Amino acid sequence: MTLLLLLLLALPAGAAERQAEVGIYSLRKLSAVTLEPDGEAHAGGHPLAGKAVMRVRGAMVSLDGRHKAGPARTLRARGGVWLSGKGLPRRLYRGELIFSSRKGRLRIVNRLPLEEYIAGVVSGEAADLAHPEAYKAQAVAARTYALKHYKAHSGEGYNLCDSTHCQLYTGSAAVKRRAREAAEATAGEVLYYGGAPAETYYHSACGGHTEDMTNVWPFPGKPYLAGVRDGPRGKPYCSIAPRFHWKTKIYYTGLTRLARQARWILPDETAQGLKASAWGESGRVARLEIQTQRRRVAVSATDFYHGIGRRAGWNAVRSSWFSILRGKDYVFLDGVGSGHGVGMCQWGAEGMARRGFKYRDILKHYYPGTEIRHD
Repeated sequence: MTLLLLLLLALPAGAAERQAEVGIYSLRKLSAVTLEPDGEAHAGGHPLAGKAVMRVRGAMVSLDGRHKAGPARTLRARGGVWLSGKGLPRRLYRGELIFSSRKGRLRIVNRLPLEEYIAGVVSGEAADLAHPEAYKAQAVAARTYALKHYKAHSGEGYNLCDSTHCQLYTGSAAVKRRAREAAEATAGEVLYYGGAPAETYYHSACGGHTEDMTNVWPFPGKPYLAGVRDGPRGKPYCSIAPRFHWKTKIYYTGLTRLARQARWILPDETAQGLKASAWGESGRVARLEIQTQRRRVAVSATDFYHGIGRRAGWNAVRSSWFSILRGKDYVFLDGVGSGHGVGMCQWGAEGMARRGFKYRDILKHYYPGTEIRHD
């Protein structure tokens, strides 16, 4: 039987009834985490006056070895709590934290009002933006995405994870005032298409034209995720983005190492060339070919973008919109934009907002044919 240890924190007054359950530190394999109260807090009916360690051993979870979770016992605390640990970023959480053992590891779930979660997501996903209307557009997109993928991790004991696999969520301390105001101003608003919440993908900067979903992922296309021009030709809305233009030099030795790690080429093959072989509606590369000493290997631009990003960092190849120049022992990528290019362009939203567009106009532009409803 799974043994649970509950840590209950005070809920804000007037919070929405709908709750989100988010897996915390979801990409980490934890055996212990340190708790520290933010103001008054209690655990198991006792004051949580200082730091305490939550630890898992087998199927048992305990707080400082004294308060143990069992089939007939749970521990509860009230007040905000900071979580930290070896190699973990220190974060503040409010709502309800649920600690349990899963396959001998510590699983932590933050249960909190959906609108509090949305404020956290907007703060994390749109940290570089500034205009209130851009924040509102992001809030509606984030809320819609959360509801569309509400059961993405139900098999793991929670609804959503805290990484960019779902949406970036880093707790309560990082929530910005404008993000909270945007969540409150648009509370309950969800983008619908054909009677269901839309797939509200978004990205940092499209480079001048968003991309048709079918040119990025092998999924059936959606009319509202077709590519759209991002403002005037030659001066797109997202041209205000930092590093809108970027350049990257990739030596064949590095490309060989990365391509072997990604298993695009065999261990005895070396990369000797790279060229684009297909393009999407926006002008982004859709397919690439890696030339080795004996064959050409086809790689989708999406796989290339993610494969290089995971291994060399996301600033190495910022998008799939680039041209390729060949050198003697390297290729030179000259590109624009950042991210996959599907759906809402976040810096485009900022640019539209600065030009006087309201958040509903922004959403209509990037998700044509959708409508806002109150969930």
